[in-house]
Amino acid sequence: MGQARPGNPGVLPGCTCANPACTSRCRFETGTPMSLKHHFGTSTAWMSAAASGNSLISFVIFIVLSRLLAPEDIGLVAFALIVVELGKILVNAGLSQAIVRHTDWDNRYAATGFYLNLILAALVTLLVIFLAAPLTAQLYDPRAKQLLQVLAIIFFLEGVKAIHEGKLKREFDFRTIALRTVAGSLLAGALGIVLALNGFGVWALVWQQIVNQLIVTLVTLYAARWWPGWQFSIIDARTLVRFSTPLTLAQAINNIASKVYEILVGLLLGPAAMGFFRVGGRALFILQDILLKPFEQTLLPALARISDNEARAQNTLRVMRMSAYITFPVFFGAAALGPEFIRLAFTDKWAESGTVMTWLALGIAPLVIGYQVNAALTASGQTRKVMAIASVAFALNCLIGLVLVRYGIAAAAAGFALRTYLTIFCNMLFFKQAFHVSILRQLGSVAPTFSAALAMFILVLAGKWLMPPHWSPGVQIVLLGSAGACCYIAIMSLVFRQETRHILGESAALAPARAKPVINKLQQWLGFI
Repeated sequence: MGQARPGNPGVLPGCTCANPACTSRCRFETGTPMSLKHHFGTSTAWMSAAASGNSLISFVIFIVLSRLLAPEDIGLVAFALIVVELGKILVNAGLSQAIVRHTDWDNRYAATGFYLNLILAALVTLLVIFLAAPLTAQLYDPRAKQLLQVLAIIFFLEGVKAIHEGKLKREFDFRTIALRTVAGSLLAGALGIVLALNGFGVWALVWQQIVNQLIVTLVTLYAARWWPGWQFSIIDARTLVRFSTPLTLAQAINNIASKVYEILVGLLLGPAAMGFFRVGGRALFILQDILLKPFEQTLLPALARISDNEARAQNTLRVMRMSAYITFPVFFGAAALGPEFIRLAFTDKWAESGTVMTWLALGIAPLVIGYQVNAALTASGQTRKVMAIASVAFALNCLIGLVLVRYGIAAAAAGFALRTYLTIFCNMLFFKQAFHVSILRQLGSVAPTFSAALAMFILVLAGKWLMPPHWSPGVQIVLLGSAGACCYIAIMSLVFRQETRHILGESAALAPARAKPVINKLQQWLGFI
């Protein structure tokens, strides 16, 4: 990471601390040639901006398409995309993360990963075309077979770009990753709407997915400015497989675990119910992309550059506190106003999805901890622990899902929320084992924001009971949302004042230069500086 200063062993260049005890913090804040702190803050800002733009675009497109298409159409493609998302994980096989984590860029190592990805892409494509598609047709709906077979082209495109994407991430080129995501979403979404308006029905959604993947792949290949030579090392292949296999299994299990309720809803209740369930979760998936994914994607490359386990743990907790401060009130607010939001955005045709959104939103808060823990364990090379956490989540999801899904989509969403709270202690236990940080300390890093967000949730629910029923959903969202935000800010500023001071200070230190004046103004307004 850096050389110690002469006369002050253990303190890194660029570190302003005189006390070697703060070295763990400085290891996150200093690097070569630019500080990791700067890289992390700038990268997170880019990913947040991209996620916001991409999510806004994709959400508007999804609303338009959901109004043009029937619930069965949405449900058919939603189920097919579950298979596609799982296949993409198997194609990537954790090799992109291995490239990010590798100490130095090595052309032979990267080329070996590239050809492994192509082999995996071919295998997964054949598996889906000849096994998964017929099986889906038999268990779910015959119309899904052809959809899956056409969507299989996505696996080849994913395999071609995986190592190139790893190169961009290890170089902290999240600006390119951000821009390609927005471009792909916008162009493919526009195509999807045109096709839907011209009567293509479910195929509008299929071609939207394929074109989006094609654009992302082409931009990634161009931006990485690298192409593998005819190099393949058996030694490197073994190293890559040894690192990536547990991680791939963990990601696959995690993906299936997170989709168990959708899968069971589709299999037990049918495509229409699947469509309602997907709509109920769509806004939340977008909020996750905006608020959680940027931290998840940028934390791994940052932690991978830190060699000291204590430093990794401290900086993981710091990111956990900051992300909880931002995300908890948003998701608890979404839970309180879910039914009103669904009626406003998707019309009363999709009103059944409102309760689904409420339960799913309540279950997202624990994922804030889970994402950061997984990033820290992956950066430390402890992928078996990541796989163990995923296995526990999968088992609980299957158990709870099989019990509750038969009672309807609202019960299925409630089961998802229950599972996330049960598995969070597993995440914290493995974090404790890996980094020697007590569970109480981990809980303490998010307890103030959780308490304030929960109080806000209760206040907004009470306000809904008092509000005249004839008021439109839009008016209710604006009034109750504003009241909830004021409640959260007041509790954090008055009851948990020290926590807010600390988080704003951290945010100001991590934020890009253009954002610092805004944060400083907020600190002055709250009386912290």
